[in-house]
Amino acid sequence: MKIAIIEDEESAVQQLKNLLTEVITTAEIVAVIDTVEETVAWLKSRPAVDLIFLDIHLADGCCFAIFQQCAIDTPIIFTTAYDQYAIRAFEVNSIDYLLKPVRKERLQQALEKYHRLNNTRQVLNSEQLLQQLTRDITKATQYKRHFLIPYKDRLIPVSVDDFAWFEIRSGVVRGITYDKKHWLLEESLDELAETINPETFYRANRQFLINRRAIKEIEYYFNGRFCLHLSPNAEEPVLVSKAKAGQFRQWMAG
Repeated sequence: MKIAIIEDEESAVQQLKNLLTEVITTAEIVAVIDTVEETVAWLKSRPAVDLIFLDIHLADGCCFAIFQQCAIDTPIIFTTAYDQYAIRAFEVNSIDYLLKPVRKERLQQALEKYHRLNNTRQVLNSEQLLQQLTRDITKATQYKRHFLIPYKDRLIPVSVDDFAWFEIRSGVVRGITYDKKHWLLEESLDELAETINPETFYRANRQFLINRRAIKEIEYYFNGRFCLHLSPNAEEPVLVSKAKAGQFRQWMAG
């Protein structure tokens, strides 16, 4: 599959390249472009490309200026840190809209959608695209992505993705980050379980809400339970009950 990446952030380009290498063994990155001007010139040369990943904000302006200067028949997957352009993105030849940082699961979903549409030669009208957009954006933005944590006389912004797990001890909820910092949180563990992405965090038991990335090993434990080995190490065993073991295995494999 021949792919073009139109993006002005080197780190975002490299991350996307790495993810594409993991997800598509046949991926061939034929172009990396960082400006509107260069993109227009490249597109007018009618390149043979199967899919374009397009950032909203490029080095010399907004990507929608491209569509005012040339027609694009190639399917597009938008990648951006902002969701306010989503409606406009689906007015052009877009099949999906990924929020940065792009997650592997969402990239896989977008590529599956591309293959499904490509294989069936399905053409969606504007109303269908808008309905699809509403579902995708609602799902992508309904979960908490950052905390503003009071600390002395300041507020410290911390990304949800920085937390390895959340726990409750003596009625106090703490979030433990990968750099082993402990942050006191105002939310209850139940509230956190409702507001952060369940694809990423799992309620192992009443005491722990665990980030998938923090789980390094799963040990069979007494009476059909699992014992989770985390990184960084937890102060006590994190157990998943026999009743939840099947559900947990499905979540880990999903």
